[in-house]
Amino acid sequence: MPSLMRNSWALAATTLALAGSIAVAGPAHSDARAPQPVATASSAPAPVSDVSAASVKKIRIKGTHVALRECPRKSCGVAIRVSNATLRAYCQTNRHTSKVAGNKWWTKVTLLSGSDPAWVSNHYVRGAAPKVPNLPDC
Repeated sequence: MPSLMRNSWALAATTLALAGSIAVAGPAHSDARAPQPVATASSAPAPVSDVSAASVKKIRIKGTHVALRECPRKSCGVAIRVSNATLRAYCQTNRHTSKVAGNKWWTKVTLLSGSDPAWVSNHYVRGAAPKVPNLPDC
């Protein structure tokens, strides 16, 4: 390969390498007056609900193979089934729900080990007649 062509390839490779490192590395110093990046709402994990941590409580499910559903209705898909489990409860509602054994109230829950939020009928919650005591409405 002629030296002129070899030098052209070397120059092109060096130029690409420098251009890539400049684009990746950014400026060599930080200007204190320049705006700093700010985390946006989309970069933060979404909260399970709008309730405070103080109102979150543990509830006990009575029964076996109780369905935790994707919404507070019997027609919604089953996210998971639990048996005699303890769950983390966030809030409860009787709006746009379906009755289970005469109880229209449903509670928004997650597994203690962590999970996506799901809904359980208060019919299956120990001590909920018809509502879970001291748990806020959604």
